[in-house]
Amino acid sequence: MPLLARIFTILRSADVESLAYVGGLPRSDIPPDIVHVADEVAGHPGDDRSSLLGVLAAMTHARANGHDSIVVLGCDVPMVETGTIRALTSTLESVDASVAHHDGDHWSIMAVRTIAYEAIESHYARGERAIHRAVSQLSVARVPVSASECVNVNDVATLHAVSVLLGTAD
Repeated sequence: MPLLARIFTILRSADVESLAYVGGLPRSDIPPDIVHVADEVAGHPGDDRSSLLGVLAAMTHARANGHDSIVVLGCDVPMVETGTIRALTSTLESVDASVAHHDGDHWSIMAVRTIAYEAIESHYARGERAIHRAVSQLSVARVPVSASECVNVNDVATLHAVSVLLGTAD
């Protein structure tokens, strides 16, 4: 199972109502109900790629479609659990953003309210590219997660290990 497909499975099982993927080119192997969002935000070129630009692009798309929050789940963290996504989103009732936390914050696993767009975008416009600094003025909740949920697949060995754990290895 491709990593991106695994992420969609996690988000669907957590009842995330609208799915999109940010960046790269549109893919023909993605179901038609999942939207591709370009890595661009009005006033900011897509050639200056960063995770923060991806968050802003997702927030722009969500706001344009009437959503009041987004879930950010990097395609390289395939072991995040459904309960974590639900905890991140339910925490937004009292804060601007929530982030997975295990031995530190994991900003590729987060949720943020779209009303925080202007605050985050202003940091980006001033040259900030780190998510944690761009949300520093917001109210942020840290949601405890297991170490395994934070495993980041950046190489073939880790991909194989995760595939074995998930039971998807060949």
